[in-house]
Amino acid sequence: MAEQDLDRNEAATPYKLEKARDKGQVGKSADVVSAIVFTVAVAYLYWQGADGLVAQFRYDHSLLAQAGRMEASPASLWRLVSAMVKDSLLMLAPFMGAIVIAAIAGNMMQTGPILSADPVKPDFDRANPVNGFKKVFSMRTLFDGARAIIKLLLLGLVVYQALKSLTPQFFHLASMSAPRLLRTLVDDVAATGLKMALMLCIIALVDFGFTRREFDKKMRMSRRELKDENKTREGDPRIRARLRELRREALKRSMAVRHTSTADVVLTNPTHFAVALRYVHGQMQSPQVVAKGAGTLAATMRKIAARHSIPVVQNPPLARELYHTVEVEQHVPPNLYAQVARILVWVFAMRQARTGASGAAA
Repeated sequence: MAEQDLDRNEAATPYKLEKARDKGQVGKSADVVSAIVFTVAVAYLYWQGADGLVAQFRYDHSLLAQAGRMEASPASLWRLVSAMVKDSLLMLAPFMGAIVIAAIAGNMMQTGPILSADPVKPDFDRANPVNGFKKVFSMRTLFDGARAIIKLLLLGLVVYQALKSLTPQFFHLASMSAPRLLRTLVDDVAATGLKMALMLCIIALVDFGFTRREFDKKMRMSRRELKDENKTREGDPRIRARLRELRREALKRSMAVRHTSTADVVLTNPTHFAVALRYVHGQMQSPQVVAKGAGTLAATMRKIAARHSIPVVQNPPLARELYHTVEVEQHVPPNLYAQVARILVWVFAMRQARTGASGAAA
């Protein structure tokens, strides 16, 4: 069993993945979200950067001009600050909205919608300084640090190459007009940002594949865990067997109630067992057991027999023998023919006599 617990070579079942998802545990790469957010920010800068800066400069100019003419009082200052904050938020709203949508899309693309409170629950183990000290010198921390250094080197190489390609035009910046200089600088920054965004997207794809592979490895299960999960979902085999037995008992009870009314005679113990027999001359080779029961079921069969005027014969040895050796819908074995025949002959004779008496009275 110990080897089965340590040998996690089985893929995680959908049930385990769903349980982990309910707890907020999914394979998600933070680099994917960062790459998408950075790309959207750079694209917005390339699209509206110059115009936005011009609008900001004009607003600052009007704000300073208004501040120079305003009355020096707390009320006037409050109105000025309120208008400044409101206008700044309105100008930044499209950019901030694009960033928020990009962050949400980056998470939804990887995991879909997840509603779980487990990740935000307080975990005092995280605040334990001993656990924090262990994490600082763990192999995982060293691996994450090495990954961060590699990413930084790659991004630094991209920035270096981008600035190197822009070096020739630096000598012409001094001769440009202010609007053209502003637009050129914004375009150069946006172009460099787009190259960084491309590198970030490549890094994010690699990190996404690595993260999903690591998550799948973490979710792997041993054969023992698979068996335990099956027991948890479907129940213990002994419990399932007991439930099947109870269902069979219930089915027998319903069959006894339903078929006893068609019997010709009911043999009893007289209280512990009851066996209902039926025989159709010319159609059956021997009498057939249509229902049998013990305890409360036997009592129910006796009540049904009394309700339908079916004879109830007390013959303990024969009732026990039929109950233990003959199943429902089976025929009486040859070794019991004589005993059962004597009872049926008596039952049919009594029925015929009753029918004849009823006919004479009519």
